[in-house]
Amino acid sequence: MSDPKPPRIFYTELNSVHVSVYAELECEYDWADGWRITGNVYGPHCSLSDTLPARIKLKDRGNGQSLLSAAIVPDPCPWSAALPAIYRVSTEILNDDQTLGIDEQLLGFKTLAVKHSHFVLTDLNGFTKRWVLRAAAGSISLALSDQGEECRELRLSRVVTNPTRDECQQATEQGLWLVAVLDLPETEIQAKLEELSQWPCVALCILSSQTDSSLSITAPNNLLLAAYNVSPESLPDWAQLIAADVSNVESFNNRYRNSHIPVLAHHITDYNNDRKARETCAQLQALLAPEGDYAGYIVSQSYLFQS
Repeated sequence: MSDPKPPRIFYTELNSVHVSVYAELECEYDWADGWRITGNVYGPHCSLSDTLPARIKLKDRGNGQSLLSAAIVPDPCPWSAALPAIYRVSTEILNDDQTLGIDEQLLGFKTLAVKHSHFVLTDLNGFTKRWVLRAAAGSISLALSDQGEECRELRLSRVVTNPTRDECQQATEQGLWLVAVLDLPETEIQAKLEELSQWPCVALCILSSQTDSSLSITAPNNLLLAAYNVSPESLPDWAQLIAADVSNVESFNNRYRNSHIPVLAHHITDYNNDRKARETCAQLQALLAPEGDYAGYIVSQSYLFQS
């Protein structure tokens, strides 16, 4: 039998009072044969604030279709760019008290969601307010060269194509919202979505309009998916948002101003730094505002999809 893989870490029932955190291993390892997952959830930790971390033990949930342990974390601190709170989930895979696998994963609690045609974000006190996305394409390393300070000041998110695990970890730890453009073969999309779903910094993923509408895509928990350049009437089943190019303001508003789901306006333009990019987002919003109130505004210097 091969060594066990790291367990899947996920959470449910997030609110201002508590959250349930789980470690699960779906495999041939049978609970009745002495296999268990032990460990703890330790946090919050935050690079921008002093915290009082607590360690909560993962408790075995008994026999079932998979190995499963859980912890109830009180007073959870949700992740945001302004307060990038993270928790460290340490696990051990045991068989009759013999340790056969050790792992540690980062976990953040993301409250970003959609309501009607807008984004909403819930703070640590449980208050929900509207959140408008403003994002610019560029490198993550440049955005984090000052630990993300300028992007936080500008309230600017980063658009990046096929972000790596290391990039997502850096953005999570230092507080940078990401818009992930998935420019991948269709056979690789679902696996990438599963990978990105563990990172609270990933606000949403944008998929190409060339993606087969019949392709079976499942949006993981806590990950929003946007279809690119489609009309509200032809939205794929997997999409909760639309991202669309603004080539003409009047035609864009005619097509999307009455959309019942959130729409992200994208414009190709020139900028040489993040401050200029943020100004361009504001200009785009001002152009569209007389007729449409959209969920977000994205700028880039080239097409989002190159293939």
